[in-house]
Formats: sequence, structure tokens, C-alpha cells
Amino acid sequence: MTSSDKRESRTANKVLPMDDRQQNENMTLHEAIEKLLRQTGRPMTTQQIADELNKNGYYKKKDGSAIQAFQIYGRTRNYANIFERDGSTVSLIGQTITKSKPTTAAKPITLKQTENPTSASTKTSFDPISNSETTILILGTMPGEKSLELGEYYEHSRNRFWKIISTITNNSLPLTYADKKELLMKSKIGVWDVAHKANRKGSLDSSIEDEEPNDLDGFIARHKNLKVIGFNGAKSEALFDKYFDRKSDLKYISLPSTSPANTGIDFENICKIWRQILTK
Repeated sequence: MTSSDKRESRTANKVLPMDDRQQNENMTLHEAIEKLLRQTGRPMTTQQIADELNKNGYYKKKDGSAIQAFQIYGRTRNYANIFERDGSTVSLIGQTITKSKPTTAAKPITLKQTENPTSASTKTSFDPISNSETTILILGTMPGEKSLELGEYYEHSRNRFWKIISTITNNSLPLTYADKKELLMKSKIGVWDVAHKANRKGSLDSSIEDEEPNDLDGFIARHKNLKVIGFNGAKSEALFDKYFDRKSDLKYISLPSTSPANTGIDFENICKIWRQILTK
């Protein structure tokens, strides 16, 4: 099963006229996206594209399931010679955007929740912390509210991540964010999140919805020395397996979450489990 196969969910089929069905059966997903963008003459979000393709039937998946926003995200990323992306917004390269002149006073437009990528509950993750020497990658889901506020990974005062890393690497607890990143680099540990963007109220992983994944396949390809991927909590592992295939040459380790919400394990035992990431 490929990564794209894992990224699909079910919906009802739409009946098309015979000539349209025959034409669309031969259309690939990126061709359908390109056709839609040329017809609309304007940029669209990945969710809007998915919704429209599910309605018009330009592209039908073999299993009959619905096209999802993350599939649009991945496919347009793979065809960078055709599409331009700005976050979750997609347009055609060199596309001339046509705007119709209003003949009457413009009426206020109310967007559906799925059409607003910048709603109050939409969160976006940070860039990874890594370098060419990174051998271990720790994957979370996405930053919590306090981390987003400060622009720094694992900055909730009760999150145990930095204390765990300093303990298992036999270093003193770093006090500044610069020192924390230096500790990671010295230990050849990278940090990133599975989700690039998602809707979430608060900081709980259970509240994550409509996520779009980061380019982890690209990260793995660029980091030639990578040996271990550790999942900071069950949700990050579940999201990874939802969108990506595991590589046979990498070691994957399930780790207890460092989140303050995880109160079921004491510090000594959580460190004992986390030390597994250092085992080559």
C-alpha cells in the first residue's frame, strides 16, 4: 500500500453523463486540479478544490471514496512545475486571475467553515530543528498553545520534553531556547511535527481535525544520516502512519507523550523508555 492509498476516506458516488464519465476516467488528479483552476480563474484552498472535485466528478478514485484536502496538498506539491502554493492556497503558475466587474452593489459573502483556512482554531506548525548530522528525529503532532504563543517547541512549563532530553543525554537542563536547540544539535537530535496545519481547539491531540501533513518524506530524503524516528505520543504515530509508509532502513520507536496531560507515568520511567532513541 502506498502513502497516497493511506490518505483516502469514503464518500458517495456521483452520477455523470456517459461522455463526461469516459473523459474523466482518463484524467489524473493533477489534471483535474489544473482543469478546475483554469475554469475558476482564481486561487483556491486545498479544501475548496477537494470539495469541488467531489461535486463535479472530474476525477474519481478507483475505490469510490472522497478526495481529501491533504491529497490535493500532496499532489500539487509533487507538480511544482504546474502549481504554486501559499500555505493551503493553490494557484496555477503564470495564471492570469480574472475578476468580473460587479454590476450591482456587492453583497456580503458568508464562507463555510471549511473554506476559511485562517479560522481561530487553525494552527500551523514550526520549521524543523535539524541539520545534516541529525540521526534521531522526534515527531510530535503539532505545537501546543503556549508553544505557538512563544514560537518555540515544547515551551509549556509542565511539558517534560527538555528535561527528558537533557537527562538521557547527561546534560544540564538548558535555560534559553538557543541553548535548547544547541543541545539538540550536539546530541544529533531533530524535532518536528507530523501536522503542518490543522484545526484544533486548545492543545489536546484529541482535538486535532482536518490536518495537513508536513513533508516528512522529503525530510527523510534530505537527512542522509537519519537512523531513528521517535513518536512523542500515540497521536503523532497514528498521524504518521495515516500519511506515510515506514522505511525499512529506519528504526521507529513509540514513546510516552511529554505533554502535561500525560500524568500516567513518572519521570524515572519515562526517561527509561526515552533512552531507547539513543540505542543504535
